Amino acid sequence: MTEDPQARAARLRAQSEEGATNADRRLRAKEWAEKQVAAVRGTASSEHGDVTATVDHSGLLLRLELSPLTKQAKQDDLAHAITAVVRQATADARNQVREVYVRLRNEGVIRSLPPFLLPAPEVPAVALALPVRGNAPVKRTGDHTEEGPPESWLKDEPW
Repeated sequence: MTEDPQARAARLRAQSEEGATNADRRLRAKEWAEKQVAAVRGTASSEHGDVTATVDHSGLLLRLELSPLTKQAKQDDLAHAITAVVRQATADARNQVREVYVRLRNEGVIRSLPPFLLPAPEVPAVALALPVRGNAPVKRTGDHTEEGPPESWLKDEPW
């Protein structure tokens, strides 16, 4: 049995409209994904926040912040901490980009993840060896009830 020409035309028109709708949906999803990915910023900090790095979606370092205490660190330790924090920030950015494409796949817009979207490697947390925090000497003000010039009662205090 052959299909009625009008029914066949209607079926082909519906398929064509569905294809155009899907193509438009994919195009909008691609544009959305490009905007989302372009806005990705990965950030990471060392354990105490002495080293903080921000990277873009591709892992390019945008900002590196070092606390004044890092001047007291050994150069090798500081270099290791900076490298580890930048790697953590890059892993963060990579995971965010991956999530954009996972969302598209879950919504059926794309069939599979692009091959360049490898999972980010695990990067361990890093602590920078710095002088002990919070152990600054306490300023002594002396007892205001003492008589005489300061040098007389300063000699009695165990400094």
